[in-house]
Amino acid sequence: MENNKLKLSIKTLQNIFSDTNEPEWYLNTRKLSLYKSYSLPFPKLESMNLENWNLFNVDFSKLRIVESTINTEEILEKYNVNREDFVVIQKNNTLVYVNIPEKYENKVEIKNIFSAMNDEHIKDSFMSVVDYAESKVTSVHYTLLNAGLYVDVVDNSEIDEPLQYIVISDGEQSLFNHVTLQVGKNAKFNFIENYINNIDKDSEPFNIVTEVVAHDGAKINYSSITNQPGAKRGTILRRGLTYRDALINWNVAAMDEANVYHDNTTHILGDGSEANLKIVTLGVKEQKTYFNSEVVNQGLNSKGDILQHGVLLDRSHIVFNGVGFIVKGATGSNAYQSSRMLTLSSDAKADANPMLLIDENDVMAGHGASLGRIDEEQLYYLQSRGLTRKESSRLLVHGFLSPVITELTVDKIKDLVTILIDEKINNNESE
Repeated sequence: MENNKLKLSIKTLQNIFSDTNEPEWYLNTRKLSLYKSYSLPFPKLESMNLENWNLFNVDFSKLRIVESTINTEEILEKYNVNREDFVVIQKNNTLVYVNIPEKYENKVEIKNIFSAMNDEHIKDSFMSVVDYAESKVTSVHYTLLNAGLYVDVVDNSEIDEPLQYIVISDGEQSLFNHVTLQVGKNAKFNFIENYINNIDKDSEPFNIVTEVVAHDGAKINYSSITNQPGAKRGTILRRGLTYRDALINWNVAAMDEANVYHDNTTHILGDGSEANLKIVTLGVKEQKTYFNSEVVNQGLNSKGDILQHGVLLDRSHIVFNGVGFIVKGATGSNAYQSSRMLTLSSDAKADANPMLLIDENDVMAGHGASLGRIDEEQLYYLQSRGLTRKESSRLLVHGFLSPVITELTVDKIKDLVTILIDEKINNNESE
């Protein structure tokens, strides 16, 4: 389709990103990515077609917005951030506030993605997990990348307080955001990202890529909250690598109303390493949401687990595609997955596609999936105690989604997710 080709010359590409101070090697990567984007296919999905989403209908003149006047105090107050918090705030493509508590200053390095590109060691980490030639989605991402964050956690560092990464979009530009997170050997780190866009009008698409590398013995909890409005559409790729005895816990709360394609894939490389993925989501109105969730066991005695819970309202459509893959030689490994869908509307559509690919004998693996309507007997019981049907539905939905919500490590983030769930239930057109 013609809408899926970037109508962009090399000269225009150079002019757009002339203010980023990116190194020449990355400008060359942009050019290669642009060239590959014309021939690479979209990811092939069951029941949905990304070619129809107009993911690349981008206003190139708005890819780089310079924030001329920034009221930091107003932003901190609006998003309930204290000055002493461990926090990074990004507005569109600009980091407007970065605070690293003094006790962590020698334990973590934080830069915007373009500044980090000019450091020699980033070549060993940036783009090490997500390749520009993987698909049309990734090639366009690296062509138009206009913002992002680089975090490097020093070996043997224990950072108890979570780093909060708040990304605020005003709806006027496409966000091609990239996060690279390196967690050093035997380090412990918590990261929470919160993508916010409150302008619900016909607006630009978004494209987000996250790369997480957990080196030997590293432990990371990565929590993500997205809340994109219904007029938007986009893709979110989260990818991880775990080395020997490392751990990545992914906790994803997808509270969007936009059409979103999620790809959450972790390669469990090292012996004794582990990756756990937990996802909660609510589908509303005509929203389409697709989750491709994969864990690939490659190390000996490695563990991978996928837990996906989705609630469907109105005429929404959610797909959970889960893949557990134990490669040849990964003896003693475990791979499990569970996908559960709860529908509150007869007009909603739910698909669950669990899959196990096992190339080794000495392993343990299992999967399960359930699709069903909300329990009328439970609703009746709660209503008999004086609650309305909507209040009863809200309580049951909270209980259904609690396995992931409880993993969010900051109370005000949990409260935010709870508020978003309540808003969606209260606006449910099916009741």
